[in-house]
Amino acid sequence: MKQMEADVVVVACGMSGLAALVQTQESLNATGGGKAIAFEKSNTSGGAANMGMALLAFESQMQKEQMYNDFTLDDAFNFFMEYVHWRSDAKLVRRWFNQSPETIEWLQAKGVEFLGVFKYFKNSHATQHMVKAPGSNKPSERSASFMNKRLTEYAGEIGAEIVFNTPVTEILTGSKGQVVGVRAKDENGEEIECKCDAVIVATGGMGNNVDMIEEHMGWKWGVDMFTFRIPGIDGDGMNMVWKIGGRKAKVNMEVTYNTPGTTDIFKTLSETMRQPNLMVNLQGKRFINEEIMDNTTFTGNSLLLQKDHTGFSIINEDIVDYYKEHGLDYITYHHGITHMDKWDEELDLYLKGEGIEASGLSSLHEGLDDQESGQTNFWKFETIEELCATTGIDLENLKKTIDEYNEMCNGSQRGYDWQFTKDHRFLKPIKQGPYYVARHFPSGYGSLGGIEVNENMQVLKDDFSAIPGLYACGNDTATVFADSYCFYNPGSTMSYAINSGRIAGKEAVAYLDSDDFVED
Repeated sequence: MKQMEADVVVVACGMSGLAALVQTQESLNATGGGKAIAFEKSNTSGGAANMGMALLAFESQMQKEQMYNDFTLDDAFNFFMEYVHWRSDAKLVRRWFNQSPETIEWLQAKGVEFLGVFKYFKNSHATQHMVKAPGSNKPSERSASFMNKRLTEYAGEIGAEIVFNTPVTEILTGSKGQVVGVRAKDENGEEIECKCDAVIVATGGMGNNVDMIEEHMGWKWGVDMFTFRIPGIDGDGMNMVWKIGGRKAKVNMEVTYNTPGTTDIFKTLSETMRQPNLMVNLQGKRFINEEIMDNTTFTGNSLLLQKDHTGFSIINEDIVDYYKEHGLDYITYHHGITHMDKWDEELDLYLKGEGIEASGLSSLHEGLDDQESGQTNFWKFETIEELCATTGIDLENLKKTIDEYNEMCNGSQRGYDWQFTKDHRFLKPIKQGPYYVARHFPSGYGSLGGIEVNENMQVLKDDFSAIPGLYACGNDTATVFADSYCFYNPGSTMSYAINSGRIAGKEAVAYLDSDDFVED
């Protein structure tokens, strides 16, 4: 067995682990030196955050320069705690928020560039600090990968080490229950024992583990939940922490929604069907004010209440023509679809069963939309009868719903949605075919929570005392989001990952020289 030593070991090197590693090594260097090592099971750093674009902060210098001064740290804290009904650790939320503006400067000092501060949808706060992709002056998908690359380079520059293709398999404890090291296994199968005085777990949750998703949340992946399955995010850290007495925290999902096989591949089709169009369930009835479609958390939550967790957006050729002439009602920076120029091209490719170059995210949904076997989630129909026969929507109820909806649009009750009060600007009648239909399911970027921590990111036992030397950060600990991710503050997940990682790094180093340090 190979032997190694470090002062602090970071388990996994995704966004939170990378931030923890850098902060730990910086703190060690500032207090006399030492060694931080991260073990990463894959061959690259950054993890799921490589898909991201932005992170949240409040009262940052960038917000002040762009004159976003009307949403202060105090405002943000009160808004967030009311949103989660105080079902979050207020001390941890406050520490995270307070550190967030300084974290932007911390990143900038390492060479990370930002485009500016953005909203995600019309009612969200301007909290997204958008990472700049080299050579681009507009928001770019996966731009956070450049931030992760720079942090990885910087980690090496200051003396930290990342051991790739080497998953940690066990956290080692001493006679007094304190952390004393980890065991890992390299790509050749050789076991490694690395002795250390503190461990930071940053394994990203269990978003790729379909059995754990069903066990802890009750959802069957690929049936009624279609989350991004990031390879390697299998709940390893959670299981290792629970094994040595770490308290289990409630696990939730960062719920959004998507159209499997269409979202992130046929982007114009997808974004058109994610407008505030008529939406029905399998019973053929409306169930939301479609005006909330741009808040993906609210839409995902609504879908979770429907039969088979399914909803169907329905438009016709007249609505397509309207969007072609006037533009889409909602535009997001994530996909950047601002016009309908590619609608006909994508529609033709899709209906012919031909693929187009995917965005990169599509591979995470591979096999979920098989046109040859008929398992599609987007269709074109000439008649309502054909629509219902294929989708399983109740025909008589759908006819009634469309009649009622058309009355709201331009009938005797023109411009008034008496059912759910949707803004009259979004009421577009559906009078004749052809019809376009998209089937939506709940989705998500990953799990949230699982390991109970305090505001210092110390892992707690069932009696709420801390396990000496053990820390955790990122999605493994993200119970702060309670039952619904706060999409009003975009960039929250990445911000929590980075800031909780930094907190863990600071506290782990502080522990080494504190009166709380435990030796055998």
